[in-house]
Amino acid sequence: MLVTSLAERSGGDRDPTAPAPVPGDAGAVLLWAEIAELEDRSRFDDDDMEPRAERALAAAREVGLPELERRARLVQADLVRRRGNVAEAGRLAEEIHRWAADNSSRYLLARSHFVLTAVFQELGDLSLALEHAVRAVELLDDDVRAEMRIDHHARLADCLGLNGDLAARDRYDHVLQLAEEVGDVDRQLLVLNNRAYSETLSGRFDEALVWSTELQALAARHGVPLRVGRLDTVGRALMELGRLEDAEAVMLPGLHPEVLDASLDGDAGADFLLTLAEIHRRRGHLEQAQESLHESVRRCERYGLTSIRVRARREQAELHAAAGRFRAAYGEHKLYCDELMELQSAERDARARALQAMYETTEARQQSRRYRELSLRDALTGLYNRRYVDEELPRLLAAHPGNVTVALLDLDHFKRINDTCSHEAGDRVLVAVAELLQQCGGAGRAKGWFVARLGGEEFLLVLTDSDPGTATAHLEDVRRTIAAHPWAELTGGLPVTVSIGAAGTEDAPDPAPADLLGRADARLYAAKRQGRDRVVIGG
Repeated sequence: MLVTSLAERSGGDRDPTAPAPVPGDAGAVLLWAEIAELEDRSRFDDDDMEPRAERALAAAREVGLPELERRARLVQADLVRRRGNVAEAGRLAEEIHRWAADNSSRYLLARSHFVLTAVFQELGDLSLALEHAVRAVELLDDDVRAEMRIDHHARLADCLGLNGDLAARDRYDHVLQLAEEVGDVDRQLLVLNNRAYSETLSGRFDEALVWSTELQALAARHGVPLRVGRLDTVGRALMELGRLEDAEAVMLPGLHPEVLDASLDGDAGADFLLTLAEIHRRRGHLEQAQESLHESVRRCERYGLTSIRVRARREQAELHAAAGRFRAAYGEHKLYCDELMELQSAERDARARALQAMYETTEARQQSRRYRELSLRDALTGLYNRRYVDEELPRLLAAHPGNVTVALLDLDHFKRINDTCSHEAGDRVLVAVAELLQQCGGAGRAKGWFVARLGGEEFLLVLTDSDPGTATAHLEDVRRTIAAHPWAELTGGLPVTVSIGAAGTEDAPDPAPADLLGRADARLYAAKRQGRDRVVIGG
């Protein structure tokens, strides 16, 4: 797990930009020192940070020091981000960034770039995060405090690591050396954890284990217990290398209530428990796996951890399958696919709102529209998603009364492709099917038709201005095109066919979308029962 905070402050120099003490200026010097300390602690989990930042902001306003005022506000912006309000944090940081540029404040530019890096990391825009991280380092003066230099270089290394760039390794080496030179154990632990985590994300598990082992050794030498987020990093590296017994042993200390409930990583230990459930499952300890998973889900629902909850669906499907409950596994996997697409749409909407809050410009509105369009697309295939269907289908039914056909298409025996050829091959099959549907789904048709992916291996084709005979012929062409496609390179000889169930508005002139989809779904299952690779449009 990538960690972005420290448990407690280590020592460091005072801010070199502070004014020299002069008679009558003692209050200003103390205020500079206080804000510098707040900046060094901005990644920490101290309860007194917010009131101290508010007092510092009020004091800076009172004495009329605009740069200090904005430094205090930037500390507040980072705290706001860590509380989850990324849009407001981005707005504040961007406002301060513009002021720093207008007033040639190099120091404040560096700090605003630093905060904006974290904002864009959380928005999922790693390219923009990397741009800000590079500028945050470039603008640092040579005499800045050691803690600040470490933090800026560490955030740049994290961005490179999340992008899968091997240059992250040199950056991590550099920042680890800086932390060792000043004896900052907490920052060394942070760097080692994040380095191991980024190697895991890139699939370099041997390298991840090297650094997670260093993390354990350093913590042991200094008597620092590893929090659950760091135990999760170590355990996942071991698990991915097949060292399941070692992984389980590493994770077990995190189950003590005083450790698990003291999680400082923002997820109340839910992610840790999800990893532990996977380790238990892989070891064949299914009851323990279910217990860990249930507790992870309970914490997700209590604290609103949507992203982890979606991944827990996938793990529950794997657990059902491992126990031989294949029907339950299939149902849970469909829920996972549906909720994953909903989550992706929600995340894209959040990005659009955050960008709109940050920039009130034409460019920002264009970005917002781009994210709005992305929120209606399936991330894997680029087809429209269920959200688009919910918005567009009622409009089409109103615009083409009595002339709409909806067809549900489901790939036959798709699990066999995943199990035999790999999930990656299965994804490539889904992408290829999507391309075929786009090519032939609306061939020669007027505007109004569309193709969507509803989840897993299920697709939707909506046709307008089609009588039943024309729609049936068109869907038969779609079925034959998919079956005749040269799949051997992807599937090793396994066939790829689709069953199709369709319903038209001629059956009921003014149907509700749910009724129309329900009739198509019933006919899809009829196609499956009749032997698959067929179209059922009536009856």
